[in-house]
Amino acid sequence: MSAALKDTFREIDSKISYSVFKAYPKSSDCQLLLKSLEWSCHGVPFLSLTLAALYLWPQNETVAKLLLGLIADIIYVALIKAFSRRRRPIYAKQDDQITIAMDKHSFPSGHASRAIYVALFFNDQSFMSLLIWIWALSVCMSRIFLGRHFITDVIGGILLGAFNHWFQFGIGQSLYKFFIWLLFNVLGVQFSTRQDYDSEDTLLDDDS
Repeated sequence: MSAALKDTFREIDSKISYSVFKAYPKSSDCQLLLKSLEWSCHGVPFLSLTLAALYLWPQNETVAKLLLGLIADIIYVALIKAFSRRRRPIYAKQDDQITIAMDKHSFPSGHASRAIYVALFFNDQSFMSLLIWIWALSVCMSRIFLGRHFITDVIGGILLGAFNHWFQFGIGQSLYKFFIWLLFNVLGVQFSTRQDYDSEDTLLDDDS
């Protein structure tokens, strides 16, 4: 892609993103909603809560898998941002959020990738899954409404989140099983299996 074509594409992306940003109401209630969505998917509390959950429920393999997926998401986003180095939109205030140096870059949206990954992780036919999807898509839209990202940043984040989930539970499943093994053997996190419960039931039957 030529430099002129790239500049034209970025200009179109910027103009459309700015139009969406301007169209969203700027009342305090609307901004509070956007900030709430932002914090609900912020990497620091999200990762901290998952670590706390793993500490409280060390036998829960689902939490361990979620933790590994979130760590992978952070690594993917950091590497791509370091390579792309796209600046955030200049039409919105950016100093009212807690960021690290790498997070000052715009592409891809870490919130979008994390939200989509979580939605896919808990994806099933339940009502709770529907609520998570509504939350995830709302987080994605909020990044544009807040002026944190351009539209293509959010699209890139959505695709990255989908890739993260696909890799973890697809061709990279063996690798993630190895990381689960490391958690079990190196960090001392113990996961229970159906066999453990069956064995426990057998012991109880013998005692009775």
